[in-house]
Amino acid sequence: MKISLVIPCYNEEGNIDSLVKKCERFLSSKNNQLVLVNNGSSDDTEKKIDEHSNISNLKKVNVSKNQGFGYGVLQGLLASSGEVLSYTHADMQTDPNDVLEGARFIENENDTNFLIKGKRINKIKNNWNTLDLFVSYSMTIFESLLFQQMLYDIHAQPVIFHKDFFKLWKLPPNDMILDVYTYAFAKKKGYKILRFPVTFDKEKRLSGKGNNDTLVKTIKGSIEHLKSSIVLRFNLK
Repeated sequence: MKISLVIPCYNEEGNIDSLVKKCERFLSSKNNQLVLVNNGSSDDTEKKIDEHSNISNLKKVNVSKNQGFGYGVLQGLLASSGEVLSYTHADMQTDPNDVLEGARFIENENDTNFLIKGKRINKIKNNWNTLDLFVSYSMTIFESLLFQQMLYDIHAQPVIFHKDFFKLWKLPPNDMILDVYTYAFAKKKGYKILRFPVTFDKEKRLSGKGNNDTLVKTIKGSIEHLKSSIVLRFNLK
């Protein structure tokens, strides 16, 4: 069973070397494929990815202009060759090898109707502040009410699914709402949803800044998230 792991990288030049090293366990199986997407970066992210071109099961995808996290993921998924597809973040706050732990839940190679997703634990221990916790739990309540089904810890990574599920996607969003889309769409289709514990440590980012590193960015990002979710709710088919 071949697993493709897509990681969109936007201005992550300071993290690429550590990210690839962290993926050594995943890459040790030549049956796995790591897809690094230079997601329209304005720094030397693409150059840093190219420095690892000697790794046979690492594939680079280049997006010339950034169009959002979701767009980078989608371009990576389109270029993937695995039977099982997955994606996660590049900022080192999540462990890319979590995809190997999640893949253990796949009962057999003929199983296609599943969505496997991380569930972040020990949030306070892993440097989540009060605002982070408030936003996370508020989003759970809002999204669950909006989509009329329980959706919790929506942005936890990794996200793992069969390529046949990906083929069913219709007009998936290009932004962070892609996490909501995959989760809600899988539930709508009656797929088996499996969650497993992962850690998300906000202090493990080695370089760069996150989208929600200030109060203003957090509030602005939350408002955009709510607006995009409402649009998605009435377009999800």
